[in-house]
Amino acid sequence: MVLQLSRIPHFTTLQKFTERISGTILEKIISLIIFTNIVGIDSSGFKGTHASQYYTERAKPRRRKYIKLLLAAEVLQQIICTIKIRRAPTRHDNIDFGPLITKTSEILPLSVVIGDKAYDSEVNHILVRDILHALSVIPARYEHVPIRNTHGKYRKLMKHGYSKMLYSQRNKDETIVSVIKRLFGEHITSRLVKTQNRELSFRCIAYNTHRLTNIVVISVVSTKPIQP
Repeated sequence: MVLQLSRIPHFTTLQKFTERISGTILEKIISLIIFTNIVGIDSSGFKGTHASQYYTERAKPRRRKYIKLLLAAEVLQQIICTIKIRRAPTRHDNIDFGPLITKTSEILPLSVVIGDKAYDSEVNHILVRDILHALSVIPARYEHVPIRNTHGKYRKLMKHGYSKMLYSQRNKDETIVSVIKRLFGEHITSRLVKTQNRELSFRCIAYNTHRLTNIVVISVVSTKPIQP
């Protein structure tokens, strides 16, 4: 009745839709809602099984694989801009920094890019500062290494100091992942790699919609005149 449908579709309609829709279209849907241009990048893992923690610990030791979601998000409004989904552990997150940030810059011009020490690389700083003309805040690893022995102009600059207040905004990425897991769960129910990617993309779209709804409600309430 709400959707004004003349008849209810077959229950497999959503399954067929999930299998056939292009991942590129889902990425474009995710990036439709962006307000400002302070971007933080982070990653988190999602379990590909519903096995209990007890069973996992008692099972034979083996290299456990999980699904890793890498996201670049606008930290002030906490909106996801772009995502990358991989099977983990397979490769270091640092490899995906460049493609994620470049794709985000094609959506809107960036002013600040924030990342943790996992993305510490002079190449990443050069991409953000010299090519995209934005400010990169990525602390250098190995704090015990003297500045004179640190390689890279921008990595040395990070050793000299950076805005802690600006860097603290990166925590919003962890908040986004936490909300996704609390709302939709940390387990992926799909079994095929393709449908697992679609499921995570749908969760990101649902999160952006949820977040946008909250922002609209807050703005309406805050601008509503006070009745005497």
